[in-house]
Amino acid sequence: MGITNQFLWFSLYDNNNYQGTETAFEDVSHLKGIRELQENTEVVYLELLNFIAQNEMESQFNITMVERPKTWKVRSLRVWGVEMYQYQKFFPKTMELLSKIDNIVNIGFNLLEPYAIIKPHQGDTNAIIRCHLGLEVPQNKEHCYLVVNNEKKHWEKGEILAFTDAYTHYAKNETNERRIILLFDILRPEYIHKKNLICATVITSFYLQQIGNFFPALYKFPRKIFRWLLFPIIKIIQLVIPIRNKLKK
Repeated sequence: MGITNQFLWFSLYDNNNYQGTETAFEDVSHLKGIRELQENTEVVYLELLNFIAQNEMESQFNITMVERPKTWKVRSLRVWGVEMYQYQKFFPKTMELLSKIDNIVNIGFNLLEPYAIIKPHQGDTNAIIRCHLGLEVPQNKEHCYLVVNNEKKHWEKGEILAFTDAYTHYAKNETNERRIILLFDILRPEYIHKKNLICATVITSFYLQQIGNFFPALYKFPRKIFRWLLFPIIKIIQLVIPIRNKLKK
């Protein structure tokens, strides 16, 4: 993993673009479990195909991030520490493979429809490296791409594209085929001890983004005020996540 900043950053508290020292794209091939996951791409892909043959994927909840509604679809299996056991049961081999990779806080499948555009946006925190395992990539792959901090790359089936999600980034599928990836977020080593705080803060941010779907002016508020206003909520969520997971298991 590349050199990182020594401060923990959240978009929830900052109206400005993230200015970090991390590289836009990272090499995670040396991490335990990554190679085995890549070697079993077809296993993961087959479990997803079996699932979507009988189940719908959901539209990404933040509708302001896409050019056209319902063109970015997801199926979450773990949401920032919250285990989605009701969906994990359809993906036993996928979950087993991911369990061999340390410090994953977020897992899901991500589908981009033909001619879909995800608008420029920042991720929620600099505490993670976001990883995309290519499962279904258009034949004209150069026209289906991700741009992170002005660096452009495209997906390859069976390969992992890892990047610093905190930087401004966007994705375009300029083809007539869909693109599907397995998405997972790995905590950077220096932030592992703050896992519960990070997960609770990002989940709180999700709630605000849902409000922002209906009241876009919310994004213009000075975000520093959220640090104090939301402090009690974040602390409660930190306590609730492990209890919720235990009860749901």
